[in-house]
Amino acid sequence: MYQLKTIKEVVYSVGNMDKVKHFFCDYGGLDAIGHYTTDSSVLSFWNLEDTVEAEEILIQFDTQTAGQIRLVKYHGVEQKYIRSSQKPWDIGGIMDINLRVPEVAQTFDELRELGFHGLSDPLLQKMGPFELYDILMKGYDDIIIAFTHRKEPPLELKKGYRIPSHIYNSSLTVSSIEESQKFYVNTLGFSLLNEYEVKKDAPIENMFGIPFNMIEEVTCKANIFSLDGTREVMFQACEFEGVLGKNFAPLAVPPNRGLLLYRCEVEGVENYYHSLLKKGVKMHQPLQYITIEPYGKVNAFALLSPDGVWWEFIETNT
Repeated sequence: MYQLKTIKEVVYSVGNMDKVKHFFCDYGGLDAIGHYTTDSSVLSFWNLEDTVEAEEILIQFDTQTAGQIRLVKYHGVEQKYIRSSQKPWDIGGIMDINLRVPEVAQTFDELRELGFHGLSDPLLQKMGPFELYDILMKGYDDIIIAFTHRKEPPLELKKGYRIPSHIYNSSLTVSSIEESQKFYVNTLGFSLLNEYEVKKDAPIENMFGIPFNMIEEVTCKANIFSLDGTREVMFQACEFEGVLGKNFAPLAVPPNRGLLLYRCEVEGVENYYHSLLKKGVKMHQPLQYITIEPYGKVNAFALLSPDGVWWEFIETNT
């Protein structure tokens, strides 16, 4: 037996550890709960030479132990950007992470002073059953972060933070929404929470930065998933029908810079691993013990999605 639990971490490979930590912790108010040296077993799991070293900072919001972000800074190795000069409709790797904020317009102005810039100005969006103020902003290492404030249904946020949020959602741009749904639901056993489409009926501004003369011809199809069937930590696969972008999948591997991988918690990970093997899933890394702080020795394996997203599955004793 096994139980899929949650996306415990998003691992973010950074160029400047101090600058990124300042954004999440000093500006946002999140907590750096640990500073670690990456164990050699993890570096080997990531297919890196034994000359490579790395340091890590694990960051979380308040007491929320799911949806954490782990910053990794590599030393002694050449790196490329995973999604260099990316557009939202480019496939391959992780397109964005989503964070809640108390006031999107204020966040937009403050983050421009920190070197971020928006793909549009803040907009009121209708996404499935939700109405929210939303802004996609490109930040350090060419990553995109979606900052949101939900208007309907209203959501009360914890006071005293500029970013009162764990990573509650994240987006992947995929080549086929149908194939992605089969992979995540039928193969991996994740839960499909919602399906929706976004299509503009006039040449107006949009959060993705699609040109006005093209926007009426583009349909964004989205599926929202989670491991455990709840909305505590979700991710969404998006297909942009009508616009063709780059494919960054070959670059979405360690030690390249940007949003690197999902690290997921599974109870009974060995049973889950063998159940996937029986389905014919190709493993990127076989089941093995590696040491990840602060969890210690964990049993872990890794696989790649059809569009080149690195997924790690681990079982911890915490």
